Amino acid sequence: MQMKTGDTLHGFTVTRVREHEELGGRLVEMVYEKTGTELVWVDNGIENKLFSISFKTLPEDSTGVFHILEHSVLCGSEKYPVREPFVELLKSSMNTFLNAMTFSDKTMYPVSSRNARDYLNLTEVYLDAVFAPNILRDPNIFYQEGWHIEQGEDGTLSYKGVVFNEMKGAMSSPDSLAEYKMNELMFPQTSYGFNSGGDPAVIPTLTYEQFLETYHRFYHPSNAKIFLDGSVPLDETLALIESYLSRYEKRSDFPEVKMQTPVSASAQIEYDLAEDESPENQTYYAVGRIACTWQDRAKALAIRVLNHYLAGTNESPLKRAVLNAGLASDLDTMLDDSLPQNILMLLLRGVADGKAQEILPFIRRTAAELLEKGLDTGALEAAMCRLEFQVLEPAEPAGLDRCINCMSSWLHGGDPMQYLVYRESFAEVRAMIENGGFEALMRDLYLDENGVSELTLIPSHTRGAAQRQEEAERLAAIAAGWKDADREANRILNEKLLNWQRTPDTPEQLATLPVLPLSAVSAEPPWTPTELHEENGITVLWHPSPSRGIIHATLYFSLGDLRLEDYQPLSLAQGMLGKLPTAHYTALELQQEMKRVFGSFSTSMVYIAGKNGDRTVRPYQYVRFSVLEDKLEAAQKLALEIMQTSDFSQKEKIREMLVQLDDDMKQYAVTSGHALAITMTQAHYGAAGAIQAAVMGVGAIKRLRGMVKDFDAGCAEICAAADLMMKQVFSRARLTASVAAPEYHDLSAMFAALPEGEAVPAAADYHLDLPERMGYQIPAQIGYAAQCWHLAEAGMPYHGSMAVASNLVSLSWLWNTVRVQGGAYGTGLRIGSEGAMLSYSYRDPSPAGALKANAGISGFLRSFCASDEPLEKFIISTVSGTEPLRTPKEEAFEADGLWLRGNTREEAVQRRAEMLGTTKESLLALCDLFDRYAEKGAVCVCGSAEQIAAVGGLEIVN
Repeated sequence: MQMKTGDTLHGFTVTRVREHEELGGRLVEMVYEKTGTELVWVDNGIENKLFSISFKTLPEDSTGVFHILEHSVLCGSEKYPVREPFVELLKSSMNTFLNAMTFSDKTMYPVSSRNARDYLNLTEVYLDAVFAPNILRDPNIFYQEGWHIEQGEDGTLSYKGVVFNEMKGAMSSPDSLAEYKMNELMFPQTSYGFNSGGDPAVIPTLTYEQFLETYHRFYHPSNAKIFLDGSVPLDETLALIESYLSRYEKRSDFPEVKMQTPVSASAQIEYDLAEDESPENQTYYAVGRIACTWQDRAKALAIRVLNHYLAGTNESPLKRAVLNAGLASDLDTMLDDSLPQNILMLLLRGVADGKAQEILPFIRRTAAELLEKGLDTGALEAAMCRLEFQVLEPAEPAGLDRCINCMSSWLHGGDPMQYLVYRESFAEVRAMIENGGFEALMRDLYLDENGVSELTLIPSHTRGAAQRQEEAERLAAIAAGWKDADREANRILNEKLLNWQRTPDTPEQLATLPVLPLSAVSAEPPWTPTELHEENGITVLWHPSPSRGIIHATLYFSLGDLRLEDYQPLSLAQGMLGKLPTAHYTALELQQEMKRVFGSFSTSMVYIAGKNGDRTVRPYQYVRFSVLEDKLEAAQKLALEIMQTSDFSQKEKIREMLVQLDDDMKQYAVTSGHALAITMTQAHYGAAGAIQAAVMGVGAIKRLRGMVKDFDAGCAEICAAADLMMKQVFSRARLTASVAAPEYHDLSAMFAALPEGEAVPAAADYHLDLPERMGYQIPAQIGYAAQCWHLAEAGMPYHGSMAVASNLVSLSWLWNTVRVQGGAYGTGLRIGSEGAMLSYSYRDPSPAGALKANAGISGFLRSFCASDEPLEKFIISTVSGTEPLRTPKEEAFEADGLWLRGNTREEAVQRRAEMLGTTKESLLALCDLFDRYAEKGAVCVCGSAEQIAAVGGLEIVN
């Protein structure tokens, strides 16, 4: 559609149109005259179509009101009076993104789809949700998503609410606590000092009346920004938007962002430490300052480059100085550029006891010494190269990434183009390398003593218990103040809430939602082309891809001859590649060269489970790099240098990395306990699960901790694994390679430099002896549960209808039982083509309830099949789930896995046909399977001692 300044369409006037090469099209800016609502469209012709509406939402306290509103407006609206249109859309659409997000100063509602009709359906439901939500009429939504008080059978009170539990989980890690508290210290006079997500201690002070008043103040078209991206049907989109905006008059009485005068402040708080952990040298320390404003685009990019330079790796000069001084075990530098005043924060973990107060003077001295010597321009150039490459390869959905970036300037009255293009700002930053700009920047950030905030986080074995006691005392005080009428009113509130949650939407209500016909789904699944080449006996998989001049190469080395106990030390050793000296480079020189040559470089393992009930595994270690075409030859040479000559005699460097990994694993158990629980349960039912548990399970956490404590023995294990890796694993006989690029590229010179080695079995079998029902205690206020079984145990082959059943159960039964009624933040069920059946709960106040819900799956399916509710919508969303947006690198990795497993396109077509052909009779045939799953599946709960005890019969594996 041709558009020029001054054109009008559906009440929108075009205010500016700009073509830009970096956008791959043009940026069209419009304003809806009646309300002043601004809209931008990135017209780039991309198939994926994105709509987003955002409101400037500046918190005035830490009740999390905007977070609760974000959840709540998606729980039914005037035109779509179902309880949860958001979930109904998850059930029935072909969306590529469907969610909402609360930031520190805005709330964003984005949706996207490749299908034009689906995109318009999603857009209309979201517009109705934000401008005509059911929250205005039904307080049950607030009680469910925000908070309410529940009375136990013994009369004790407890808080329940989805956001309440989500934020308990979010504030369980010391990293998150540091971020929230530092914002509070640095922004004492503005909205950015509050916790926009909500502080669990403050959330229960929010009333329903305040909740509604906040909605009316902020959810208005004059306070909204609308962002479109891709090949959207513009005429229909604008007509749809106008049908809502036209109901309003222009307003201007919205709070404005206040800029904080930099202050100096300090605080000390506690964080939870597991009972079996020593508090020795476990302090965290953070120091931060306001670094720049949203107008300083080039300066913000320069700070990112400087962060890479100073602390991007253990060998970076500032981090190396801290490690050598024994002040801390790790240091991260972070820039939050989502705020109008960008924050630079340095976070140090594992601070040596009694050393916290020495850190800031040491950082300043080190910065002064580095400036006196002069910054390494080559290292700055290398960091710059890495940052530029990252821009070439945005994550998907890329339209959402552009939307979020755009708001960094647009929300504050700036040019929406400012954060969408980079070249001009990169040129400014690159000039700073030669003109002294980085030295000046470093002086401002590190030597200016004004406006600096410090935070110390002290480990505590009692903080969690104290918080639970404080919450119990607050509730006891409430109970003591209640009269009989108050207690009865609360009982009625809970009764009404539960009845509302249990009452299904009527067919008439469900019929209001737009649903795509099943004919919109193609019978042909997407399939990444794979052409086989052979280079001196080595199979190379080539995936022709439009990757903008980038080549993605992966080398897979078979590990079929390893013992199970070999995997963790090998995993640790491969994770150190690229971080140790090599034959021709010091560790620092190597990392600088890697930034200059590679766009990205990674090493890891992949465990490809068998199919058709085969519980063996095809394990591989892989080396992957992405590179611009003109650097391919240098990349191959550098990859070989790393793979063949890394120096594992550097014991102190290995010790540093082990301590850092140990800290990462402790946080992993707290923030991703569902993943840990799934890993532990899957270990019972196949070799792939056994390896995963050996590398990332509870036993691996213990083994890693043991390596740190007895470092000499641990280091010896890693060095032995490194020797195995470099002399035996990295060989031609074990190798299968993959290349994703527009043209085929010959890697035979790289292959020829590898030793021949000996061929090993492609498949392996492993078993891990673990309790069937286990509990793992973590220092957190919420818990996680998982249950797993395997189709082979039931003697059943995988069928595409199982994917439909999993989707149906996840979005209906588990969502309503575990999330809505139980208050967990997340839940789901999956049956994979490899045969694993698993369910989980996430940030769950009652893991026992989540596990109990599994026993009701078959009953739910029988009830569903006896109802008139259509199955087709679940088939549509199941198929859609198999077609996510992927980058060329992700597509190649997926295609590699399919080829290595032996999957064919014919099988993919068959699975798609099975999904599309699913009937209610198909689902009824699975009921017995689900009964046996609930009865016999392995169980793991990660949570507090009380949550584990509530399940009963769990063996503690701490």
